[in-house]
Amino acid sequence: MATLRGMMATTLDGYAADMAGGVGFLDPFHDVDWGWPAFIAEIGTVVMGRKTYDQIWTLAPDWPYGDIPGIVLGRPAAPLRGPVTATADLDGLLARLGAAPGKDVWLVGGPALQARLIERGALDRLQLCVVPHLLGRGLRVFPDAAPPARQPVLASATPLDRGMILLDYRFGAPGLGGRDR
Repeated sequence: MATLRGMMATTLDGYAADMAGGVGFLDPFHDVDWGWPAFIAEIGTVVMGRKTYDQIWTLAPDWPYGDIPGIVLGRPAAPLRGPVTATADLDGLLARLGAAPGKDVWLVGGPALQARLIERGALDRLQLCVVPHLLGRGLRVFPDAAPPARQPVLASATPLDRGMILLDYRFGAPGLGGRDR
């Protein structure tokens, strides 16, 4: 079964984006090697919320994930482009992904969406790429919510160039639905 994994960049003070949803704080770190080729080779499907999908087109003219299919939760403002479908049924999507064997499913960006999956116990793995930048305010990586029943366990911490660090947390045994170890 596929592993459902989140991967986000965050500032040192815990923000995924500025107040307008921008990620310009990442610009000075684009050339840091954090293992993108190995990461994306493990991904078979990308899932994102509507806001993340709409923002992708401000950053790239084409679908940035090549042949990897995408699923957008919600109704995007931009027309669907690339190998992308949309759904509003999160629970149905999780059931469908949970029944499919194969490569990992990457939950792209979207702190609110990732928080919803953590609350449901559906996230298996969460990787946070921490950049040494203090934003002061913006969109928090973890919006206010009740704490989940299962807390993450740190699997590894990898120091990167320019003071960045890649944190890799696990919520349970591999496989959609976050089954306990």
